[in-house]
Amino acid sequence: MSVISYESEMDLEKCVQTFEEEEIQLPEDSSGGKLTYFLAPYFFEKTWISNILASLSAAFMSSAAPLVYFSLRDFYHDPLESELSDFLSPLWMIIHYLLCFTFSIFSFIDDRKKVKIETKVLQKLLKEVAEVDLTGDPVAWQRIASRVNHFSEGTEYRYSLFYSGEHCMRFFVREIVKPIERQTYDIRYYCEGKMYRNFWKNPSNKALVERAVANYNKNVKNFGELSHIAEKDECRDDIFEKFRNIFNISMLYLGVIEFASFMIMILTFIISMIVWGIFHSFATA
Repeated sequence: MSVISYESEMDLEKCVQTFEEEEIQLPEDSSGGKLTYFLAPYFFEKTWISNILASLSAAFMSSAAPLVYFSLRDFYHDPLESELSDFLSPLWMIIHYLLCFTFSIFSFIDDRKKVKIETKVLQKLLKEVAEVDLTGDPVAWQRIASRVNHFSEGTEYRYSLFYSGEHCMRFFVREIVKPIERQTYDIRYYCEGKMYRNFWKNPSNKALVERAVANYNKNVKNFGELSHIAEKDECRDDIFEKFRNIFNISMLYLGVIEFASFMIMILTFIISMIVWGIFHSFATA
């Protein structure tokens, strides 16, 4: 018994030593890591330039409704609204620019959180989840995220895929576990910027997914902590999603209202011009 106990202790010490020797590097470990994780691609990939240009274009397009309104005002010679319109015109543009730019920021953050992962990197993630002791190792998900990030550096990725271990776990639960539980088997991956949903159809990929999900479910069944963390993080993501959806719906309604107002004022302007032309022709006859 003492020999077995001694050997077990030696194995445990060797395992702990191996864990300690492996350096875990994640964006969350550095000060301002989360900000860097989201903003580095935004600035270095020059996404901000396209967002600014798109927001300016949308703001200029939105000025069509005020222009029609000002034309109607000038047609009816209403001098009382001149000063107000001079103030509202730049304010209208600024508000619409800020709304469009905020929409672009939210879209970028949401796209960054979803993680567009290619086949080889996804296979690496599944292998790590299938082989790692998710409860015996206190930093299992951090270790998995670090290994996958390091592996992805040799591919087309220029930035870290996962911000933290929890981010990695949320991705695995959302993109792998949930489709299996719902029996949709809709596991997505990306290749040359295009999304595909046939990862499950490959027999080797299917076996890899089953191993990873089985290991995850085994650890969740034995220890409820993983499930609790996943639910907490999913709730946090739901708050962001709800806020983003409310903002997007508000933008949609605003666009519909402005378009309807624009069409009404256009029709009013056309009818006014026709009526004015008819009365003017009778007056000069």
